[in-house]
Amino acid sequence: MAVALLTQRDIERYGANLSRCYRIEETPDFDALLHLIDRADTALQARTRQRSPTA
Repeated sequence: MAVALLTQRDIERYGANLSRCYRIEETPDFDALLHLIDRADTALQARTRQRSPTA
């Protein structure tokens, strides 16, 4: 068993390899944390794309 915080992008990437995923809905603070993680991941991906040379 493993417990992890995953972004929506992570969940989509793992797809069928992720056997179970439980979203915690009862805690508004946790939802806010997940939203901030998703925003940070999106920002990181944008910075990475800006730094990579285009082919």
